[in-house]
This record gives sequence, C-alpha cells and structure tokens, in this order.
Amino acid sequence: MMIRQILKNTVLKTFAFVFFMSAIISCNSNDKKETKASSTATAEKEFIPDTVVQFLITSASNDFRNHHPPTPTDFRNVRIGYITSQNNENIFVLCGELLSQENKEWVEFTTIKTSGYEQYIGKSQYCQDATIVLTDEKLTVELRNKLTERK
Repeated sequence: MMIRQILKNTVLKTFAFVFFMSAIISCNSNDKKETKASSTATAEKEFIPDTVVQFLITSASNDFRNHHPPTPTDFRNVRIGYITSQNNENIFVLCGELLSQENKEWVEFTTIKTSGYEQYIGKSQYCQDATIVLTDEKLTVELRNKLTERK
C-alpha cells in the first residue's frame, strides 16, 4: 500500500514537472518569435529610401546656392534621420554643419522634407529630436559635390 502511494506521488510529480516545463518552453518560443517580428518592424521603420536621401541633398544644395549668407565652403557631420509626426508618419530630416565663408565658423543646418522642403540655419529642435539612421561620410561628400556641381 505504501509503495503504491509513493509510486502514485512520483508519477504525479513527474507529470506535473513535464507539463510545467512544456508550458515554459512554449511561452519562451513564442516570445522569441514576437521579439524577432518587432525588431523586423523597427528595422523596416529605420530604412530611408534613396529617393528621399537624394531629394534632401539636392534641396539643401540648391538652397545653399540660392540663398546667402551664409555661403558654405565646406560641410561636416551630415546625417539623415526622421521625426515621427502626430499621425505617426515619418518626416525625414537632413542635419549637418556648414563652414560659413563670411564668419569662418561652423554653423548647424537642417533640411526637412515636407510637401517640398524647409531649410533652417542654426541649431534646430528637429535634429535634436530626430532618430538618426544614416551617418555615412558619403553624405557629406555628396552634399559637397552637389553644391559645386553647377557653379
């Protein structure tokens, strides 16, 4: 009788342990799938199409060429990112610094893709709030080349 009771308890404990471990393993594998899906969504959000990059660089260079002062002689720290609007749309921004020919000092600038574009000279909240996605030195070189292209 006592052996039956011990055997019954052991089988019951083993069954409970196996059931419990199966439940934990199932929960963990679902979490991994969800984590992978959410990180993929984030990565997709952080992609900036080349057409947007080219639009921002062209808009910034045209504005620098057409509006003086400041007259840029060089650029540095050019980067592109986005801010999220109230209706959850990404608003793309090009941020950087230009070397002013007039004052011989580095000045921040911001170019924003709107229905057209807007450009701000000086420190702006847009760049401070932006999620920066592209920081490649090629952006600085592209902006320099685009500015001198039509001179």
